[in-house]
Amino acid sequence: MGARQQTGIALFALAGAAGAVVAPIAGRAGDRGHTRPATALAHVAVIAAMVLAYLGGTATIGSSTVSLAVLLVAAVLLDLGVIADQTLGRRAINLLRPEARGRTNGLFTGLFFLGGAAGSALSGFAWNAWGWQGVCVVGLVFGVAAIGVSLSDRSHLNGDHCVGK
Repeated sequence: MGARQQTGIALFALAGAAGAVVAPIAGRAGDRGHTRPATALAHVAVIAAMVLAYLGGTATIGSSTVSLAVLLVAAVLLDLGVIADQTLGRRAINLLRPEARGRTNGLFTGLFFLGGAAGSALSGFAWNAWGWQGVCVVGLVFGVAAIGVSLSDRSHLNGDHCVGK
């Protein structure tokens, strides 16, 4: 493995640090009453990441250095979006019934795991059927579905302010 390949791998490993940076920021945004816009921004980050990943994975984007840079930006955006969404979601779940925090966290984690398993299964199918572009489209569909559900949530109109801000 050449030095250039090792550098690319190292850059992707560092991209994962974005989640450690965004988690407390997302938590503070939620604490300040900005859960809804922060969640929408997280979903937009996931959507943008999947579009960039699609572009970065195609041969038409240019040189391998440009493709690597685009894929790296996509990885950072994906990590930011997913971790922010998970942080805000866990905060919202904990505020629903503070006295049942342990049970709701367990349920949240279990459902999160099942969602991850379903996404992995669909991505594997997409990879076999359509390659990298198919995987990116699956991720894009999940991102669009997430923002669609988030924007259609009208609980904040019924006085439910613990998760709807």
